[in-house]
Amino acid sequence: MATIIKLPTNSSKGILSITNLEMTYSKNIFEKIKKIKDRWIVLYHPNYYDYSFYNNGIFDAFFAWNETFKVKDDDNAKILNLSCHNFIPSHFNRENNEKYFDFIGLSKLMDSDGNPKQVIQFLDVVKKAMKIKKNLKGVLIISVPGIRPFRTNFIRNVYKKMFNKLERNNFEFITIDYDIPNALSTKTISMFYNKSKVHLNLHPKERHGRAQAYAIANQMPVVGYQNLTYLVKKKFRCKPYYFIAKDHNEFPERLIEAINYFDNNYRSIDFEELSQNFKSSYSILKLKNKLNQIFDFDDNGWNFKDDWDQRLAKHHYGYHSTNSYFQNLDEFITFISQINGNEPFDEDLQNEDFINKKGKIFFYLRNFNFQIKQLLRNLILMVRSKIRKIKY
Repeated sequence: MATIIKLPTNSSKGILSITNLEMTYSKNIFEKIKKIKDRWIVLYHPNYYDYSFYNNGIFDAFFAWNETFKVKDDDNAKILNLSCHNFIPSHFNRENNEKYFDFIGLSKLMDSDGNPKQVIQFLDVVKKAMKIKKNLKGVLIISVPGIRPFRTNFIRNVYKKMFNKLERNNFEFITIDYDIPNALSTKTISMFYNKSKVHLNLHPKERHGRAQAYAIANQMPVVGYQNLTYLVKKKFRCKPYYFIAKDHNEFPERLIEAINYFDNNYRSIDFEELSQNFKSSYSILKLKNKLNQIFDFDDNGWNFKDDWDQRLAKHHYGYHSTNSYFQNLDEFITFISQINGNEPFDEDLQNEDFINKKGKIFFYLRNFNFQIKQLLRNLILMVRSKIRKIKY
């Protein structure tokens, strides 16, 4: 999202981070960004890997990793090697007490590739792992979209048929309402992570998901496909940090192997270097030092928060949801072009104030208009995709 990292002061510029997605919903946004450059350093936060990005002199630095992001017309030294995943809140903290769960999983029940097949495969892995380790304990939390109770009943019936009552007592399957980007607050999710030994992740394509970032910050071994390892540096893409399954059939054994490692050989000190790079408390200082090396800032107006894992990835769409603001990027840039000071700034509170001033009728009309545009956009993409398939 358009996140204020530092407010402008009398002696130095402010710092603003913008995502690529929120720019797609704004007209002439590059010209508007140029107009605030006299008071703001503007960072770019891409939501996908981009190996051929053309900056055209717009952004001053990039919230991305140099392994998966390249700037064709600018200095790649401006890539900060940081993203929202490096700012996991402090409540994801490995506690020095007995773990209740052997593993924790976090997922969504969606219609995209891998889901709901992914969730059913997750259940299958647990069932087969229970044959290897009889007293296996775990928890899978999934968010379910759509009108209740249809899809929720579907996946819960799969769970009930697959596991008997004794197995269900050990393996907790939690289905809750869908709410992007998290079905629960990170504080609630962290309680399950803090009480678990291993993170089980069956996503077949995801490379930089927040679910595994929580685990890494929590010094947990991760069981998953090779694609997950692209979130970390090459030296960490192996055991004991990752227990890699080549295919679905290998997951039960890899899961038990990771749990046995934790029970018999785990040392938290081995995970400290990797873990700290994904903790908000460490990455905030790292970011500040990196920016100070490139630009000249004073010590006033820094707006650091412990929930930047979500703030940096939240968008000023002009649509209100848990992952977007009702205020669009044009309106937000207009607002910040007039502010100055050393007091901490909260985008959520400012967005609420914006909604209250606009009124309910404007709120509902804009949300409805956004959804119509989204439907049309998705329809156009679907038609284009089918035309390509016909051609080739």
